[in-house]
Amino acid sequence: AFPRENGTFPIAKKFTLTIASEGFGIGMHKHNAAMFMLLVGKKKWYMSASEDLEGVVDTHPRFYRDLSSHKCIQQAGEVLFVPNEWYHEIFNLEYTLGIQALPE
Repeated sequence: AFPRENGTFPIAKKFTLTIASEGFGIGMHKHNAAMFMLLVGKKKWYMSASEDLEGVVDTHPRFYRDLSSHKCIQQAGEVLFVPNEWYHEIFNLEYTLGIQALPE
């Protein structure tokens, strides 16, 4: 569940079903806090707090190679939480099927 700014629960969420092929990726971006449940496949995640990238202009391919502070491989059945306004980039290592939850 996503807490509201005042710490109360629950907050309305928007769910998105995602399906993508091996080799598909989404370049560096940021948005509100999100959770991603992977049902099938494997994804590689690169993440970094926004304040760690202040003033950085040239990010690709430096973001996933040098600038991301957190890297992980998400397996089927795992839920990954992306903190609010964190930059992240995703690369599918296999065909993937998942559900993303974002606060409305």
